[in-house]
Amino acid sequence: MNSVTIYTDGASSGNPGPGGYAAVIIDGRRRREISGGFRLTTNNRMELFAAITGLEALAGSRSVRLYSDSQYLVESLNQGWVQTWKSKGWRKTKKERVPNADLWQRLLTLLERHQVVFRWVEGHSGEPLNERANWLAQKALLGADLPVDGGFEQPDTGDGGVQASLFDLPAAEIADAEDKWAEPPVVKAAASRKVTLAGQACRKCGAPVEKRTPARKVKPGQSYYYDYYLQCPRCGTIYLIDDARRGI
Repeated sequence: MNSVTIYTDGASSGNPGPGGYAAVIIDGRRRREISGGFRLTTNNRMELFAAITGLEALAGSRSVRLYSDSQYLVESLNQGWVQTWKSKGWRKTKKERVPNADLWQRLLTLLERHQVVFRWVEGHSGEPLNERANWLAQKALLGADLPVDGGFEQPDTGDGGVQASLFDLPAAEIADAEDKWAEPPVVKAAASRKVTLAGQACRKCGAPVEKRTPARKVKPGQSYYYDYYLQCPRCGTIYLIDDARRGI
């Protein structure tokens, strides 16, 4: 297989809010750039959609090295969390479904066709193609007449019903939700800092991150695991801490 390199990024203005995604594809001497957006979505959905878009653009079966600054995307796959969610019917508990299951299923289908290695790259660190993907995603979310992200606004509940979306709420509740989810002014300042401690601002949405302990630390085939990780309770972004990494 001829190898392909893809850099992806997703962004949202507010979480939820207008969102954009982008993929920069390097295929031999050819370079392709793909981007788009939705009127209401989340940052994590755009990170997933960026990877899906890049892989769907490839014909046949390819060997791919995909770079993303989303630890939510990269570690969920590399640590085997997605396979665990799938085996449990995309549910965390009997009452709680796994967020973004529609996109995870779509991505897993693509991984059956392509051989993909996912690599994390630190965002805003000067990596040219990561910066390019970020610029394209940010530009896309500013577009006019953005389409509906049906998987977010009207997600399938798995029992034949549809979960309520922001647009199903009364006007007063919509205003309250928009204010609650508004992107705080600290986000831009925090974007250049590493998140290593509980209580620090999430680089994606600015909410204080929380310390979490994996329910199951070691799975077959792993060469390392994490004693704990940090997660944003608002947007779900995951931060893996070097000091918590343990070899097997």
